[in-house]
Amino acid sequence: MKKSLLSLSAAAAVLLASTAALAEIAIIANPAAGAGELDTKTVKKLFLGKIRSLPGMDSVSLVGQADDSPVKAEFTQKITNKKLAKYKAYWSKMIFSGKAVPPKEMANDAEVKAYVASHADAVGYVDAGSVDDSVKVLLRAP
Repeated sequence: MKKSLLSLSAAAAVLLASTAALAEIAIIANPAAGAGELDTKTVKKLFLGKIRSLPGMDSVSLVGQADDSPVKAEFTQKITNKKLAKYKAYWSKMIFSGKAVPPKEMANDAEVKAYVASHADAVGYVDAGSVDDSVKVLLRAP
């Protein structure tokens, strides 16, 4: 019984640590991009295909993460206020109707950051702990 409680406590500690690691999402852009700080409402519209440009950026190439990424699940919840399944369904409808093109999908933070750093029109999201000076932060979502 005591061993089971210790195992359960250890599992809870790992779960809390992994949740804390994703406590903040950073919306990032190429350092040369003309866009400044954004609010959550604007980022939501951008990643739902409702707007295609930003002040200082005539066009935007969106970059997201793979469906199995915990960062994507965190992003969809915090920014779009949708569960991952609803976000995917929304984009299926948008693609089918021809209204918008979904974000390119990358495997992880490192790939998103590398893509954004090498494309002047790119905007993506990563865990805030992954940010360095190869990109600029447009929004931090706690």
